[in-house]
Amino acid sequence: MKQGLKEGDSKARIVASAQQCFSDKSVDKTTLSEIARRAGISKGTLYYYYPTKNDLVFDIAGIHMAQITEKVFAMMEKEEEHPIWKEVLGTLFEGLLGSKTRSRLHLYLINESLSGSPALRDRLELTYTQWFQLVEDGYRRMAGGHAFPDGLARLLVAVLDGLVIQSVTCENRLDYGLLAEVAASLVDGKGDDGNG
Repeated sequence: MKQGLKEGDSKARIVASAQQCFSDKSVDKTTLSEIARRAGISKGTLYYYYPTKNDLVFDIAGIHMAQITEKVFAMMEKEEEHPIWKEVLGTLFEGLLGSKTRSRLHLYLINESLSGSPALRDRLELTYTQWFQLVEDGYRRMAGGHAFPDGLARLLVAVLDGLVIQSVTCENRLDYGLLAEVAASLVDGKGDDGNG
């Protein structure tokens, strides 16, 4: 490791370089050698932190998700008695879908897990389980402890997965406000007959 370069600095440089490479090219066309070169470190240092590209992509996706989750939960904490689902969901949608690179990372991980990487599939399954729990926790915070409807977490995460695909493949920009309004009607139970 280069003198004066701390361990945390190397990892941060790797992540920043990888994000830039993934933004410039696609994830699958970026090599670990390119990332190491851009970060100004040896390939050995990169492999020390990230033995595979999937490990690096998963870590970056986790960092993005943690930032978005923190922002959304901070909004929920500010809401006292009357949560504004549309605003919270709008922030979530924009955070998750507003970056093509973030969306590509998610699709790359799904593709790799489906292509025969059992270890990655297991990690992704665990991540989905954590997302379902985050949705449930968020709902309980904003709904004042009301019972969480069975299947709602899976439905919302499935909707997000579909929107990720649309955000990458469709030319038209998604209207986060409209999407949040529709999702809010599902979450607060006023989408069926208005009686909630």
